[in-house]
Amino acid sequence: MTNREIPSNNQQLKSEPTKNKLLQQLLIVVSIGLFIGFMRPFGMDQFTLLLSMSYWVFTCVCGYLIYMPLINLGHKYLAKSVTTLWQRVAISSLLASLIMSLIVPFIGWLFFEQTLHLADNFLLALPNTLVIGSIITFISMLQNHVDHQKQQLEQSQHVIEQSKKVIERHQQNNDINALQIEQFMALLPLEKRGKLLCLEMDDHYLKVHTDKGQHMLLMRLKDALMQLEGFPGLQTHRSWWVANHAVVSVNKENRKMSLLLTNHLEVPVSRTFVEAVKANLAL
Repeated sequence: MTNREIPSNNQQLKSEPTKNKLLQQLLIVVSIGLFIGFMRPFGMDQFTLLLSMSYWVFTCVCGYLIYMPLINLGHKYLAKSVTTLWQRVAISSLLASLIMSLIVPFIGWLFFEQTLHLADNFLLALPNTLVIGSIITFISMLQNHVDHQKQQLEQSQHVIEQSKKVIERHQQNNDINALQIEQFMALLPLEKRGKLLCLEMDDHYLKVHTDKGQHMLLMRLKDALMQLEGFPGLQTHRSWWVANHAVVSVNKENRKMSLLLTNHLEVPVSRTFVEAVKANLAL
């Protein structure tokens, strides 16, 4: 089987914010500002509710316009030296908090005509910007995570639908099995593509085991089995499927059965699938 580059429509979607995503995030930030303004923390109960809300909405929007670009730049320029996501975000957020702490005194001057003592104001503002900036950053990252999962699921469904159409056009072709596995393997990174050994359901993710390693996909097992219909293999458990060629031996202990695979993985066989496994492996 030849490894091919994944078509551009199947490549991992870029994380740069689109116009709609930017508007969604700004709406969340404005909502946070309204909520904080309503609570009137940090001694702001002496001001009117309208002034408090206006101040916090303006401050949160300014914070977003500082934090998000710096976090994106952090991902772009720190990816090689700082490989862990949360560490890059922490470094970028700290830098953004320092900048924001210089801006907050000017916002206070704009809204409340406070006297500017930049050094003192900076030290007073820094703890608050660290807390509020962390909240805004966490919510934005959470939304990005949810959006990424949704995109992964849509991408998987798209590949499945495309492969179904291709299979329908090649029903009389002897290479249909190779075509099926190639379409499925297109979901994996190039370095993980190889001989398919087994599939393992792990919570909401599908762990695909090949002779080159393993990779997690956001896909249901039954969708994967539909994709691999016709490929020589068998389901051994509600959470497991194995390729016939991957089975090295059958282990029986008391009334329990398991299959040893070429990658030294021991796959359980549940009672529901025992007879089917025996028939498939001619036991």
